[in-house]
Amino acid sequence: MRKMDGVTVIAPPAPTRPMAPTQAPPPRVAGRSRLRPTPLSGLDIWAFIIVNLVVITAMWVRHGGFDLWATPFGKLVGLGQITALYGSFFILAELVLIARVPWIERRYGMDRLLGWHRLTGFASVTLLSAHVLFTTLGYAVPRRVGAADQFGNFLLYWPNMVTATAGFLLILAVAVTSVRAARRSLSYETWHFIHLYAYLGVALAFAHQLTSGTDFASDHLAVVYWVSLNIATVVALVGFRWISPIWRALRHQLRVVAVETEAPGVVSIRVAGRKLHRLTAASGQFFIIRVLRGDRWWRAHPLSLSAAPDGRSLRFTVKALGDDSTWMQQIPVGTRIMAEGPYGAFHAEDDPIEKVLLIGGGIGITPLRAIFEDIDRRPGQVTLLYRARNHADAILLGELQEIADRRGFKLQVSQSRAGGRRKFDPFSAAALRRAVPDIARRSIYVCGPPELISAACNGAKRAGAHPKNLHYERFDY
Repeated sequence: MRKMDGVTVIAPPAPTRPMAPTQAPPPRVAGRSRLRPTPLSGLDIWAFIIVNLVVITAMWVRHGGFDLWATPFGKLVGLGQITALYGSFFILAELVLIARVPWIERRYGMDRLLGWHRLTGFASVTLLSAHVLFTTLGYAVPRRVGAADQFGNFLLYWPNMVTATAGFLLILAVAVTSVRAARRSLSYETWHFIHLYAYLGVALAFAHQLTSGTDFASDHLAVVYWVSLNIATVVALVGFRWISPIWRALRHQLRVVAVETEAPGVVSIRVAGRKLHRLTAASGQFFIIRVLRGDRWWRAHPLSLSAAPDGRSLRFTVKALGDDSTWMQQIPVGTRIMAEGPYGAFHAEDDPIEKVLLIGGGIGITPLRAIFEDIDRRPGQVTLLYRARNHADAILLGELQEIADRRGFKLQVSQSRAGGRRKFDPFSAAALRRAVPDIARRSIYVCGPPELISAACNGAKRAGAHPKNLHYERFDY
């Protein structure tokens, strides 16, 4: 062990088990990626959303939306109509964002899409709540009845209102359990199960939109437009969330072929099957894994590749963080696996910058380990900064050292200091510049706990790195 400018560099002991033969980076055509190109540009998604919002607004105006503004209570009814239309559209948009459509996911990455999914989700719930409030008050006040009485009238005499109310309550429950404080109190498995009720909620509310919505009462063109949006959403969800994964499972026939302990509570699971070279996976990407055993098939787990894909097998390294990940520590060899993907924009396949800096810690080191092995760079152009609490906590360290020695890359391990008056910050601008003097001219890939990602990205930007050269993926739900 030696110290270099505040960064502890650890030379790890020899691995305790023979290492699997590492593959040289696969041959590539110069300047070309192994990933399929995406036909989307950066503005396509937003252009689609804006165009539809304009169409919806025009539809509302055409059907007398502004005419209602002649009276104060009419304004409430009009606001109830437009918020219902916007809220329903944003529900469709949030579902498409998580439909795992390859062209969208490959362009933006799953973590960014999940962020937009949360925003559109809370926007839709806010708008639909406003729709309930405005519409109830707009009808209750002129009749001089209470809001509860008016809502009861809706339930008794308006078509499909009971199912629409049940659907709204399900959607509201999903939104409440998606708040960060609520998510922290729930296991991933429980949260995921509750989240599935959103689909039922949308289905229950659909008939109400067509039978009670004045925008669809006598306009067949508006009905065709609205039904087409819903059908397209269902096709995307069913096609890419169900049909495509099942077809891939039948095609590749994945099974667990080896389980190796890396550290207490951490195992590497290797799976093999048929025609894996057709997956076109890149190091740094992840798969949604389902264990086809008992009642676990419906539980999905995002797992990053922890070794470069070689066309014959895939390796995932799993840390015991929940019920299922703990069970997977003892997963039997021969267990069938369904792997959806590959997903994620966290890879260096199309990166034009010659020098690369990888920063990782915790279980987030797994995709960086795959990139470190596979990245198409010359010796001396890649540096990996590995943050660990202690030597025992640095999983896959032996493999990383072997790759660094073989490929001529640099590996630096920053370890927490015991004692001392001041806590050392390995991600301060000064520390990063000392560890990597040319950090401003590098492409930087960061993976790890949310706190590490934030600290590393902020420190890198203060050290001179351009924000466009920062790449990270937050594995959160």
